[in-house]
Amino acid sequence: MGNIFLEYMNLRSMTEHVSKTELGPVITISRQYGSYASEIAEGVTAKLSEISSRKWLRVTKEVIEESAKNLEVNPKEIAHIFGGEEKQFLGDIIISFSKKKYAADSHIIKTIKKIVRNYAEQGDCVIVGRAGCMIAQDIAKSLHFKIIAPMEFRVSSISRRLNLSESDAGKRVLETEKHRESFMQFFKGDRPDSEIFDAVYNRSRMTTEEIVNSIVNLAQAREFV
Repeated sequence: MGNIFLEYMNLRSMTEHVSKTELGPVITISRQYGSYASEIAEGVTAKLSEISSRKWLRVTKEVIEESAKNLEVNPKEIAHIFGGEEKQFLGDIIISFSKKKYAADSHIIKTIKKIVRNYAEQGDCVIVGRAGCMIAQDIAKSLHFKIIAPMEFRVSSISRRLNLSESDAGKRVLETEKHRESFMQFFKGDRPDSEIFDAVYNRSRMTTEEIVNSIVNLAQAREFV
């Protein structure tokens, strides 16, 4: 993959025009499993890079893993959080949290916050998932979105893209959503979505292009670019 994190930091240092004390701009996109928000993030990043004098970065699982190494975080502590198939996302960790089996739970949370927060503060990035909506919530130049879709839509998407039966796809959606909800609980507690997100988009009622254009327009209105 190459040294993505260092390349990103170098670009930031060369194109930085705002005060070093100003954080962001950052956009976070949360999502229900099967709504494929990564496509939205990719489109938003591309458009913002086109109209901006700075290159925007799409922060995904792979980028975060590379960042962990450059931030001198033990890769083993990150691999079981961000690695593997999505259906295993944080499964073991969530179980450990609920049963309070491991003394390292607090360190895992701090590790996640440190990596995601660093990207958010540097700015010019779109963070997909990883509790970004909560970790970057206090940054003035931030926008937080959520992508949703009906269960039937998400099951169909997973079935088609992963070549699974409707039954297996349904089980996968439910299992992954349970893990994600448990994970997010440690960051947002009982705060309702209405206190977290600037807008919520229904993937089954809007096209990818419509959602991307809406997010980009909001970013422009807030003078992110």
